[in-house]
Amino acid sequence: MNNSHSTKHFSMKKLFYYALFLLFSPVAQAQFIKIDNGVLFSSFRNELKLDILTQRNTSYATALGIDYLQKKHFYLSSQIGYLQIGGHEKNDALAGTGFGEACEQTSFVHLNTQFRYLIFTEKPFSPSFFVSLGPSANILSGKKAFKNYYQGYDFQNLYGGLKAELGITKDFRRLRLGLVGSYLYNLSPTAKSSALGLNSPSYSIMFTLGYRI
Repeated sequence: MNNSHSTKHFSMKKLFYYALFLLFSPVAQAQFIKIDNGVLFSSFRNELKLDILTQRNTSYATALGIDYLQKKHFYLSSQIGYLQIGGHEKNDALAGTGFGEACEQTSFVHLNTQFRYLIFTEKPFSPSFFVSLGPSANILSGKKAFKNYYQGYDFQNLYGGLKAELGITKDFRRLRLGLVGSYLYNLSPTAKSSALGLNSPSYSIMFTLGYRI
């Protein structure tokens, strides 16, 4: 049993370092290094449309990244960051029974790479608008098991998805400022029990500060 646990832990550690290598292997070609800070809104959904932790959870999110391979109308953007995913529910009819309120959330290391398509305005000093799409992955760094009355559900050690963005940036000499809205879509469950998987469609609003290198 201990050998199985150690092997699983070692595999996750190898996967994490491999993901870091894939994320930062183009760093030599980076044109901007940046940090994003903002808020993330998440909740749970399931294919049976059961009312399980479907109310919105609000949390802080941050990411460190690079913009690279910039051309006239597109560039690539890769990030590693921290976020919390979860959901909650409240039933006033059950207040005082111990079943009136539940909240489940945990933290993940977040990885993504985006293909950003730039839409330039005609005025030379106007900001740039972009849309983007790319793969993402979340690696569990917080608690695994649900602890409220949804015991039997576990957060997954690793799950993948797609990330779509709409944003605006403005360069001031060596600085790049921006505001980015994102949507995270599951390709595999965030959490699951033996009978049901829970996805966590999430939205974020992030402020970006970048520096040309």
